Amino acid sequence: MSCEEDVLRWLAAQVDTSKEFCICVSRINFVERSLLLWRRQKLSSPVNTLKITFLGEAGVDTGALRKEFLTELIGGIETRLFKGEEGKGKMPKYSLNDVDNGLFQVAGEVFAVSLAQGGPAPRFLQGWCYDFLLSGTLENVTKDNVYDAEISPLIKMIEETSELSSYSEQIVNCGYTGPINEDNKEKITRAIVMHAAARRSLMLQQLREGLKLYNLIDVMEKNREVCRSLFVVQGGDDKVDSHYIVSHLVPQMSESGTLKHAKEVKILNHFQDFLMELEDDNDEDDTQDEEALSVPRVMQWLTGQAHRHLLLSQRQAFKITVEFDHTCMQRMPSHTLCYPIVSACTQTITFPTAHLSDFNEFKEIMKTAVQHGACFYRV
Repeated sequence: MSCEEDVLRWLAAQVDTSKEFCICVSRINFVERSLLLWRRQKLSSPVNTLKITFLGEAGVDTGALRKEFLTELIGGIETRLFKGEEGKGKMPKYSLNDVDNGLFQVAGEVFAVSLAQGGPAPRFLQGWCYDFLLSGTLENVTKDNVYDAEISPLIKMIEETSELSSYSEQIVNCGYTGPINEDNKEKITRAIVMHAAARRSLMLQQLREGLKLYNLIDVMEKNREVCRSLFVVQGGDDKVDSHYIVSHLVPQMSESGTLKHAKEVKILNHFQDFLMELEDDNDEDDTQDEEALSVPRVMQWLTGQAHRHLLLSQRQAFKITVEFDHTCMQRMPSHTLCYPIVSACTQTITFPTAHLSDFNEFKEIMKTAVQHGACFYRV
């Protein structure tokens, strides 16, 4: 296999489409419930086609619900089972009860299914974690590629101080048994780094078990560098931006020169400006929480997924159909407000032209629609 796309195509071909792996889950306490239901499902295997139902929602899974589920679950697993600083990659949380409950094996299976069935790539691991998954050793662990919110500051303090005795207890607790002095600073630092990595080995071993689904781990071992970008934080960029959405819009326009056409062009411009404004706001505020409105969240609202399509053929075929409703006032003469209607399964959005002519009004209506219209209540 010569590239990432070869791996993804091979994975997709390993899915057993003759059966279904069905999960019916509530959006309340979503991550914990999803992990539990995944682990307890006995009637079929995740090697089969994943079929999702959200409790209390009418949507039928033709692909969009599966993408929504995988998008939310991959992000939830990153937060629930891994720790680290944004941009520096994450390592497993040290949690023996999660190991005992088999959650890291479930995470590995979810990673494999997501790559095989149209979900996002789990691109958030630190590089040494990926190397450990394939080799089972800590030979590539260094202070430069292991980042731990507790251990890394200790290493920095040890490197900068001449009073190592002040940190004797922390050093000994990390497994260092040699003399604590200036001459052994490098060995002390190495021991602390090894301690941070070694205590995660059980979690990574269980994650590896999950990645045996579809024999993915074997493919990773044979194509180490090709697969790296699917897992390591700096390996690839699948973040959706405004251009990715706008460039794939296929608007169903009225005849050029008509009043309807002018309204439609104005709404499309508002939509592009809305996405670009979200981008600017997110660039200025690096502390935004996961619930904050963003361009990827708009993408998920439209299609069920928040990431760029991983396959080139999928990116080329991807389109969002844009329709315009010019008759809502005729159907409901007394109403004062209505919202865009989205069908994530068919990747279609319908804008009501009577309510979106002003950009500020457009923004407020769109914010409400995206934040409160994510569920699949329409069939």
